[in-house]
Amino acid sequence: MDLLSEDVRALVAKSGSVVRYQDKQLIHSRGDQKPGISIVVSGAVQVGVFGSDGTFVITSHLGPGQTFGEFTLFADLPRTHDITATGDTQVNQITAAVFLRLYDEQPQISRALLTTSLVRSHRLLEFMDAMRRLPIRERTAKVLFTMLQTAGRDHAFEYRQTELARALGVSRSSLNTALKHLRDLGLIETGYGEIRVPQPDRLQHWVATHCGGV
Repeated sequence: MDLLSEDVRALVAKSGSVVRYQDKQLIHSRGDQKPGISIVVSGAVQVGVFGSDGTFVITSHLGPGQTFGEFTLFADLPRTHDITATGDTQVNQITAAVFLRLYDEQPQISRALLTTSLVRSHRLLEFMDAMRRLPIRERTAKVLFTMLQTAGRDHAFEYRQTELARALGVSRSSLNTALKHLRDLGLIETGYGEIRVPQPDRLQHWVATHCGGV
């Protein structure tokens, strides 16, 4: 939404229905076929996949202004992830017919979606590179910085360490060690179910220096 002018943002905002979700409430399920676009208005959502044992493996964290569901509109694909609310969250749900009409009428929207899609593809490639190449400490820092860019929640993640360990594919004890190192470096702060990044610019510089770029 930040890539749109104020008048186009207003058009998009009034074109859907704002739905309120409670903490942990399911917004969309993996495999859903109904096309449409969703825009986070307030709060945040976690994107991931529920395992057969009920565990939730997080892949990204989206804050206000972030969108999801684009490929259900343009590629006729089912949803690939489960999406849940983090805290009290409001999402603007726009049907396919309404959004595609806006898309045709407002060129800004297509440019914004193209930019967003390319940025997300770049972050996905960086995430894959981090998982394949980097030690756990550096991998953790890079993934946290990547997620910080979409969170939009005053530099804080509501992540339990067990959830982050699953996302990174490491043990809880290995993650604890990595987080302690990053905490000792002053790059993060941790609390109950939360990881905070007090100085995002400092984390960005450390990742660029130690992880081969951001």
